[in-house]
Amino acid sequence: MSKYTLVGQKFKIGDKVYKKNIFGSTKGIEKRVGSIYGVFTKKNSKGSHHYYYNIQWDDGKRSENAQHGLVDVNNTEAY
Repeated sequence: MSKYTLVGQKFKIGDKVYKKNIFGSTKGIEKRVGSIYGVFTKKNSKGSHHYYYNIQWDDGKRSENAQHGLVDVNNTEAY
């Protein structure tokens, strides 16, 4: 049994999300809204699992993002 515990899944397929501003800048960045279309886990080098999401952005692009880098559109306090 692993000593690392998987944190619960925050989002589900169909949820609308923003990407967090991870740079700590006060400069405003354009908020891209995207819809989650896939969910999976990845294991890091220490053996702990983390949730990742496939996102279809409103501008037509797709990306794979870690759960800790996303914010629910309805959560206005987190962005």
